[in-house]
Formats: sequence, C-alpha cells, structure tokens
Amino acid sequence: MFLAPLSYEQPVNGLPKRQLVTLLIALPALAGVLALAGSAVATPSISSKRAEAQRAWEQIKQMDAQIEAVGNKWQGAKYHLSQTTANLGRTKVSLGLARRSLVASRHALAQRAISVYMEQGEASDSTVAILLQATSLQNMIDRVEAAQRISDHDARVVKQVKTLRDKTATQAAALEKMQAKQRVLVSQISSQWSALKSKQAARIAYAKSVKREIASLVAEKARQTALAAQQARQTVATYPTTPTPNYPTAPSSLVGAAVVRAAMSKLGDNYVWGAAGPNEFDCSGLVVWSFAQVGISLPHYSYDLMSGGVPVSYGDLQPGDLVFFYGGGHVGIYIGGGQFIHAPHTGTVVQVSTLSGYGGGLTAARRYGT
Repeated sequence: MFLAPLSYEQPVNGLPKRQLVTLLIALPALAGVLALAGSAVATPSISSKRAEAQRAWEQIKQMDAQIEAVGNKWQGAKYHLSQTTANLGRTKVSLGLARRSLVASRHALAQRAISVYMEQGEASDSTVAILLQATSLQNMIDRVEAAQRISDHDARVVKQVKTLRDKTATQAAALEKMQAKQRVLVSQISSQWSALKSKQAARIAYAKSVKREIASLVAEKARQTALAAQQARQTVATYPTTPTPNYPTAPSSLVGAAVVRAAMSKLGDNYVWGAAGPNEFDCSGLVVWSFAQVGISLPHYSYDLMSGGVPVSYGDLQPGDLVFFYGGGHVGIYIGGGQFIHAPHTGTVVQVSTLSGYGGGLTAARRYGT
C-alpha cells in the first residue's frame, strides 16, 4: 500500500500534519507486519497446521541425515566385528595346533629322557651306552656332546612351542575381549538406528496426517468461501437500483451498491502486494479500483483511507462502506448482512468474509461518495 502525500494543513484525526507525516513514514512496514498477523488470525488452523507440517518434514530431513550417519557407523562396526571374528577363528586354530605341538614335543622329550635313563639297547643315547660304545676318547667326547645337543634341542623345542602357545592364547583372549566389545557396539548402533527409523516413520505418519488435515481444512475453507460468496451475491441482488424509502441515504446507497458490484466482479482474482487491478489486487488496491469504477478517486493506502471519508458506526454500516482491521492495516468493502469483500494477503484471492471476529474485530468504518 502506497503513501499518498498530504495536501492539506488541517489536523487529521486530531494529529497535526507534521506529526501525522512522521507517523505515516513508519507505518508501511508496520502495515505489512499487521497484514501478516491478519492472515494468521484469519486462518489460524490452516496456517498453524502448515507450519506443523513444515516443521515435521524438516525434522524428517534431519533424521534422514542422522540415519545415514548411524547406518554408516553400523556397517563399519559390523565389518570390524566380522574381521575380528575371522581373526579370532584363525587364532583359535593356531592355538589348537600350538597346544597339540606342545603335547607332542613334551612327549618326545619325555620319551628321550626315559630311553636315556632306562638304557634301552645299544642304540640308546644314555651316558653308560656312550662310554661303552666309544672307540676312542675323542669319539666319546663327540658322542656326549651330540647327546647333550639333542637334549638341549628337545628342551628348546618344548620351550618355543610353549611360548608360541602362550602368545597365541593371549592373542585369542584379547580378540575375544575385542569381539565382545564390538558385539556390544554393533548392538547399540543397531538399536540407535532402529529407534531413529521408528521415530522417522512416526514423524512421516504424523506429517501425512497433518497434510490430510490441511487438505480437509482447505476444502472446508473453500466451501465456506464459496458459501459466503453465494450469500454475498444474494445480498447484492437485493440492492436497489433507484432510491427507495428503505434507504434514507439513497445517493450513498446507490454509489455503495455499484462499488460492491464492481468488487464482486473480481472474486477469485489473486492478491498481489501493491496491485490495484485490473486482475490483481492488494487490500487497498481493490478499494481504489472498485471506487474508480463509479468515478471516485481514492488514495492507495489503507491509513489514508481510514483518515478520510465520513466515520460510520457499526450499526449504521451500508453497502460500499469501508471497514478497517488491525488498527487500519487492512481494509475491505462492506456488502451487507455482516459480510465484506477484500483481498486478504499473499497466497489468497479476492474473497468474501464475515465481520465477526475477523482480524480481532472491526477497527473503524468510513463512507465515501456522500
């Protein structure tokens, strides 16, 4: 809505021109805020439900990212668990071999010790057999050293096998602990992933239910709007075309009737801020265009419109009177029967509404054309 320059010096609504100009400079932004507030008041259920649905879908998008991140962690944890399990399996096989090798090496060592001390046959490696079978002193020394080396070798083999067994057993124990921790981690991440999926599914179901509610509310709003327009047309059909005793202020009634008919011809046209026809309108633009059709030029600014004309009380409203809401931030044209026609806000069209409760109630009313 556009600010029209003041062309008179006298006070307007009790305010000197200088103060009024200062006030009007600050009002366009406030008018926009009030218009937005008006839209929320006009359709609280639909707008609030749309906001709920928007919040729900934003949360669903956030959950998508969380689920992907947790899913990646889950896959990684399962991969590491499978690697540890495979490694543990191989280590347990090695541990079994080491244990069997240790048993065998100990058995071999024991058998050798028994054969030495029991002096089993001429082929034994006992000290007595070595002495008896030696052909010379050097041969005896060589045979003793050989027997000692064999004995030492057997002992080393047992020791090495035992060390391998112990090392393998330690590795197996460490792997088992790691496997247990990784299983817990996999279980925890799996539970987290499942909880997120469940929460997301519930949120999607909620968003869909809100969407259905919105569709129902929009359909009901459309039905009510169509019904209001039908009632308005019926009201307009009762307007007089010539002065009658039922309309004591016949001139304004005839002007008002023509203004309403002009506005009604634009039912369904889109709201566009700053537009004044012929096919797009904001609230004051619809007023300006409709009055222009009867030869009356009005300022394209709701606060200027509210400061001009003749004040009208609620009980004296007639077709064509301007009705103001949100302290003057929104304006419509009274039809009669408690209805008015207006261009509400962005995203809507020229439509008929009832005065009762709209925008928190009527702020003021003015009559032009008398």
